[in-house]
Amino acid sequence: MTDWLTSTPLFGILLTLGCYFLAMRLYKRVTIQLLNPFIVSFAAILIILFLLDIPLSRYMAGGKYIKMLLPVTILLLALPLYRQLPLLLEHKLAIILGILAGVLTSGVSVFLLCILLDVDKQLLLSLIPKSITTPLGIILSETLGGFVSVTVISIVITGILGVLFHGPVFRFLRITHPVAQGIAIGTASHAIGTSKAMELGEVQGAMSGLAIILAGIITVFSAPLFLLLYSLL
Repeated sequence: MTDWLTSTPLFGILLTLGCYFLAMRLYKRVTIQLLNPFIVSFAAILIILFLLDIPLSRYMAGGKYIKMLLPVTILLLALPLYRQLPLLLEHKLAIILGILAGVLTSGVSVFLLCILLDVDKQLLLSLIPKSITTPLGIILSETLGGFVSVTVISIVITGILGVLFHGPVFRFLRITHPVAQGIAIGTASHAIGTSKAMELGEVQGAMSGLAIILAGIITVFSAPLFLLLYSLL
């Protein structure tokens, strides 16, 4: 009976939706950053698969359909972004420069750490897309010849860290402007961070959504430059 249930695509879909629903209920009750719905549901799915000894392939039979919807979720940010269009135009130069600075800082820091630690080239290429949204990160990692699994893990960890530490960083650096907060979260921690930015306010959410798109484009075009630089060393 259990084998039959877990072998159907419905299992992965229901497990994902069920864990996320319960995680959302828990988060609304306690509102602790560490219990972010994404973190809790992600951990819950892993634990269930491990305890019941269910192969990942069985989960992905249904999980792949949810994965297909990931790029579409970006479109949900179009409405709040449209509402904040006057604010976007007012700060357009600061927004573009802020996202560019964030992407370059992320790429350069990964590059330098990999050089200092004498990390394998393929691992470097896997970590370059760590701060962009998962669907784009997977494509970029495959194109560059990186390890897709490492890329996905690095993207998830980066997003979780953004959710956990955005508050202390904002307070320490005294970042109070909603546009700056949204751009910082979206550039550094992609879609996972954007879910938190939406909680902070519509301006933060809209700017974070914009940052996801622009940061992804800039990363795609800048990644080959790091590859070229690495080959010259």
